[in-house]
Amino acid sequence: LYDIKGLTKEKQNNMDIKFENLHKEILTKCSKLYNDGFYAEAVEKSFKVVRDRLRDLTGYEKGSEAFGKGKLHIKGAAASNVDFDFNEAVKFLTMAIDFFRNEKSHTSDANIDDPVRAYEYLRLSSLALHLLENAEIKKEIR
Repeated sequence: LYDIKGLTKEKQNNMDIKFENLHKEILTKCSKLYNDGFYAEAVEKSFKVVRDRLRDLTGYEKGSEAFGKGKLHIKGAAASNVDFDFNEAVKFLTMAIDFFRNEKSHTSDANIDDPVRAYEYLRLSSLALHLLENAEIKKEIR
């Protein structure tokens, strides 16, 4: 368990906050901010980590552009007949992160003072990064 500002170890256990399950990039770049009680900053940083990864993969940092212009494709659908649905889901996950980042970054108070809510946002970014580990760029068919 981690020393999280304002949370007892018992409460942390009951909330199932486990940083070791987060993607390593989120853990490395966001856990200190979170543990020190800077929840909004940790969440915003996690959203930026996802955008950085999209930019590294495709040259685009927005989910819609990465999957559109950037031709991003995520391997890992349960079956080939649902590959499109799976990729749409990952695209919309990254787009949700885009919109949350935009909403949070345009106010001085990102309205994240709850450690549980902040952790849930970190989990969202972590899921996106785990899925992006199976990324490829679709080849042009001529």
